Amino acid sequence: MARLSLQGITVRYPSAQEPALADLDLTAADGQFVVVSGALRSGKSTLLRVVAGQETPATGRVLIGGVDVTGLPPQDRDAVLVFQNYALYPHMDVRENMSFALRVAGVPEAERLDRVHEAARLLDLHAQLSWSPEDLTGPQRQQVALARAVVRRPAVLLMDDPLAALPPELKDHTAGLIRSLARTLSVTTLYATAEPGPVASVADRRLRLDSGRLREDTAVS
Repeated sequence: MARLSLQGITVRYPSAQEPALADLDLTAADGQFVVVSGALRSGKSTLLRVVAGQETPATGRVLIGGVDVTGLPPQDRDAVLVFQNYALYPHMDVRENMSFALRVAGVPEAERLDRVHEAARLLDLHAQLSWSPEDLTGPQRQQVALARAVVRRPAVLLMDDPLAALPPELKDHTAGLIRSLARTLSVTTLYATAEPGPVASVADRRLRLDSGRLREDTAVS
């Protein structure tokens, strides 16, 4: 578990007149599931990239678990970003896709298997562990991408609207799986989306960005 804190974050792009994020302060408590909504170019994806280390702010600091990680590269931040594009490895089965990053990191095989089976249980993927990505439905591929992220057990999980491409009838179910996953693993989560919809009901807090500024911050009772 880790507290996430952004202090005075400003991001400017050369082609834009206004900053993508403007002196933004934001804190997410240990294990909190925070939904960040906003229209196109509101700054929500930029916010995730700043936390993940893929975007360098002009001003401000990012702290994870009380440690200033602003100057650290992505691989040293203990934060994982999940995109809409799941980009699974086509030559690996589901089990191998989920465990690849752990194998590269030198995690022992027994622990790798334990983590993979835990994530598969939480995301209803046990029956698909030996399948090729081409045998999966679109929603199942997205669930494998989520599982691949959470088996790393990051301090902070960042999601850039992974439900956007799912059909409406599956969004509620998958939103519930994501929240159960985050709660079971006690991982601090930021979920960015243009339409809060199904994830709004499973959030601990709801934030709204507009023009790079925090306009609403609502705790969910």
